[in-house]
Amino acid sequence: MPGSKLRILNALYFWCTRPFWHTNGSAVFVWLVALSMQGVVQAKPLNVVTFIERPLIYQKSGEAAGVVVDVVKELFRQANIEYKLRLMPPKRALLTTAETDGFCVFPVARSQEREARFQWVSPVLISRHGLFSHPEKSIKLKTLEDAKPYKLGSYLGSGVGEYLEISGFKVEYSGRNELNARKLLKNRIDLWVSDIESARFLINDERLPITEPEMVFFTTVRAMACNTGVDSSIVKKLQKTVTQMYRNGDVEKIYRLSN
Repeated sequence: MPGSKLRILNALYFWCTRPFWHTNGSAVFVWLVALSMQGVVQAKPLNVVTFIERPLIYQKSGEAAGVVVDVVKELFRQANIEYKLRLMPPKRALLTTAETDGFCVFPVARSQEREARFQWVSPVLISRHGLFSHPEKSIKLKTLEDAKPYKLGSYLGSGVGEYLEISGFKVEYSGRNELNARKLLKNRIDLWVSDIESARFLINDERLPITEPEMVFFTTVRAMACNTGVDSSIVKKLQKTVTQMYRNGDVEKIYRLSN
């Protein structure tokens, strides 16, 4: 329950325990108001935001769609928790969730820097990330350290991009992942950092002359991150449900049906 609501309920409790409240039934009335307020707070739908990352998440008829969206929708259905889902740019989705009570965002790569800023429901997606080079300027990499002399392209809000930057790599950010594929072909970056599934989709969908990654260097567990003010019992229920979904094969079934 948000702190302001809790303070109101505590104030109501204080006044209804005063002796003069008990002479005319006012205490009963106040407690009914308090209980009804508590019910309204608990019944308020959770605000869930996500961002386009084709083919995993895309926009269809103005709504979020894709296999990861299907996983999260099934998660809320099984947990029997009301929610509202909408799309935002990735950086704004993260900032809004970090600063606003009642918000969650997915899929977010967990990192040491982010861990304490959110409550987590994990995983909703497991991704492999690679480094892609220009088709006419292949860059041979044996280890990730070999990429340090080069300019890497990632997108705003990417946990992997932030990890590489903190680790001393030169990272240039774009608003969306697909913009980096175009920057690579225009020689504005040397290596494109992307999860493998999204990169392969973009390469095929836009018929880009980019081949396989020079190396696959990272596997991330991506989660739903919730504001620290979200009721912890809701987060725990979602975590228990997503764990059950992986154990009983529901997540695998969703991926199989989406092909």
